[in-house]
Amino acid sequence: MRNLLSVAVFSLPLLSPVVQAEEPTTSHHAAAEHGAAVTHTQGVLKAWNPHKVSIAHPAIESLGWPPMTMNFLQPQPPLAELPADTPIEFSFRQVDGGYQLITLSASQQ
Repeated sequence: MRNLLSVAVFSLPLLSPVVQAEEPTTSHHAAAEHGAAVTHTQGVLKAWNPHKVSIAHPAIESLGWPPMTMNFLQPQPPLAELPADTPIEFSFRQVDGGYQLITLSASQQ
């Protein structure tokens, strides 16, 4: 009986990784809040409002994106406004509901 108890006690830690591997994975929202990948690129600001910014950008190979114009969510509080057609440098990350700007500034050309 004593040997059986010893085997059970020492085997328990070996079973723990199996139980942990079956736990649910982190949600996309939690991943976005805890350091989702940040992408840096350039583009041209097309439209601005306190909730979203429309930007035309070149292809972003790391994401498999072709050149396009798309809306990026503003952080809160929103970033400082720039006029339309301003060449910009910006960074963003994926969040629930889209892609959110982290930085945005006029390009130093």
